[in-house]
Amino acid sequence: MSPRSNSPTPETVLVHDGTTARFDGARLLIVRQRTTWTIPVRALRSTDLRSDGTVRVEISGPADAAAHGLDPVLELRGPNRRAAEAFFAQLRPAIARAVTHSNGHSLVDRYDASSTRSELSPGMRRALLITGLVLLYYAVLVVTDWFVTRTLWLAMILTFVSGTAGIGGGITLWRVGRRFRSLRLLRRRGITVVGTATGRVRIWSDGLHLWEFSLMDFTTVDGRRMKEVHSVVTVWCLSEAARGPVELTYDPEHPTRASRRPTVGFVARTLLLATIGLVLCGAFVLAHLVAFTA
Repeated sequence: MSPRSNSPTPETVLVHDGTTARFDGARLLIVRQRTTWTIPVRALRSTDLRSDGTVRVEISGPADAAAHGLDPVLELRGPNRRAAEAFFAQLRPAIARAVTHSNGHSLVDRYDASSTRSELSPGMRRALLITGLVLLYYAVLVVTDWFVTRTLWLAMILTFVSGTAGIGGGITLWRVGRRFRSLRLLRRRGITVVGTATGRVRIWSDGLHLWEFSLMDFTTVDGRRMKEVHSVVTVWCLSEAARGPVELTYDPEHPTRASRRPTVGFVARTLLLATIGLVLCGAFVLAHLVAFTA
């Protein structure tokens, strides 16, 4: 007797940047924070998988009928390309089998959760996680310093001063390392195109506005339009025009990673930041070495 093979269609899920997409074979569910959109298969016109791992889904009907809050063309991303391929493999045949409704927007159901239900945003969860890690870091340091010094007030002073220096130095070196990594990836696999500098964003300003990053619009070689992408490198406030055509290099695997050409100012500031980070981390290590050997 042969085994039965009429098992239900598995539900595939894509999660990226606060948006969750679920497909159970009959419905596509889009969840963003406390809002859920339910889209039946017959409301979908087509789907395709782009080279960057993005699953594009088009809702049938005129774009001006999209009163539900979703874009007429959805771009769904996942943690990796394999997850996107699995999701696409489930979605495409279901759309092909269904009879497409002439106005799929009218079939989209939107549900907003009650305001009485509290739910932390991704940013708040990230802030709580960072706060917990910092508190754990200081707790471990104060216990270690007390074990060495055997004096609570001295251990607390040593923890506050050296621990703060360690955090400042670590964050500084992490930021420098992240930028060098981005530039290395762009050099290894980047594609150079001509885009438009649309302005600047001030990540940090000291009154002279030296710490600024370009905002850039450009089109990738596969036709994807990118808007207001932050350049990896900073620019001088007086050396370059804030707007106009500009050559830039982007990462085809992550088009939001893009950069103008490095400037002398960027190199100088990066070396300054790296020096400050090394000094702070060195002070952290030296303070504990002195305490342990005293």
